[in-house]
Amino acid sequence: MIRQTKATIDSEIIVSWLSDKSKSSRITYGGAIVQFLGFTGKTLADVRLEDIQQWVRSFELRNYSQYTIKVKVCTIKSLLTYCYEVGYLPINVGKRVKPPNPKQGLSQRILDNHEVEKLILATQPGRDRLLFSLIYACGLRVSEICALTCHDLTPRNDGGQALIYGKGQKSRIVLIPAQLWQKLMELPRSEKTDAVFYSYRHNPLDRTWIHKLLKKAAVKAGINPLASSHWLRHSHATHALEGGCDLHLLQQSLGHADLGTTQKYLHARPDQGSSQHLSNNLW
Repeated sequence: MIRQTKATIDSEIIVSWLSDKSKSSRITYGGAIVQFLGFTGKTLADVRLEDIQQWVRSFELRNYSQYTIKVKVCTIKSLLTYCYEVGYLPINVGKRVKPPNPKQGLSQRILDNHEVEKLILATQPGRDRLLFSLIYACGLRVSEICALTCHDLTPRNDGGQALIYGKGQKSRIVLIPAQLWQKLMELPRSEKTDAVFYSYRHNPLDRTWIHKLLKKAAVKAGINPLASSHWLRHSHATHALEGGCDLHLLQQSLGHADLGTTQKYLHARPDQGSSQHLSNNLW
């Protein structure tokens, strides 16, 4: 195999692999890699199949969620595959590792309208409530709400719109309902940052802080404690389709590159089907 990389040490090949990832992905994947190498105490060249298997078991013993374990395992598998394909490693020991298949499907990560309302009302009035209302109303990723600035907002006759930078810095426009737009315009602005949502120190809110805010609200609202801000995005997509939203329009609003990613929401309600929308006069 022809060597396609100039990397000579692990840190260089890791930087190379992370280079085309989004900022939030680099943080997530980088953390998993640091955990893995710290656990094994080995270089990538010395890693064996059993090392990965033992690493996975260590998370299971600490009751990590299957989804979290899957993300970590897929990260290491992808890194090792990259190292092999560019000639940095002679073999791909991660090829035979199968990531766990989380039992909790998409349908279990969708809140109904009442649960969404309870969750949002369980947050602090003002910034926090508006933050999660906007995530749900526009189907935003947490990284997108963190990066939202005042310059990204533009008024419309029927409310407003926001320029959103998604994965790979691909931009899209999302519409903001009039009532929500009005509250957004009333939100205090900072002289130290252009971020729409910022901390008391006037720093843009980060995903960790938002995650803590939502977990606290979920407990207070009495809904699934596993809920995350991404559940609001899932819920937005499902509720929009149930309300008659066109699939291609939803794809555009969510910023999905592949329509297949959007189509998964069509299968998220196992107790609902197209037959329910037909006239029953024939039977």
